[in-house]
Amino acid sequence: MENFTENFGWIEIALFYGIAIGVCFWQWWKMRKEVREMRAEREAREAEEAAQKAKANSAEDVG
Repeated sequence: MENFTENFGWIEIALFYGIAIGVCFWQWWKMRKEVREMRAEREAREAEEAAQKAKANSAEDVG
């Protein structure tokens, strides 16, 4: 049992850094997903604005 208690420091380090790295990975994954969603929304909005602008320009050309 003495050998096990001598390794408490290593066990603590492994658990602490394991949790810290897990949280970092989770935050990275979450932000990556949010950035992808925001980029898709922005591209859809820009495409819609371009379509409306093209429609307005074609209406002016006809009129």
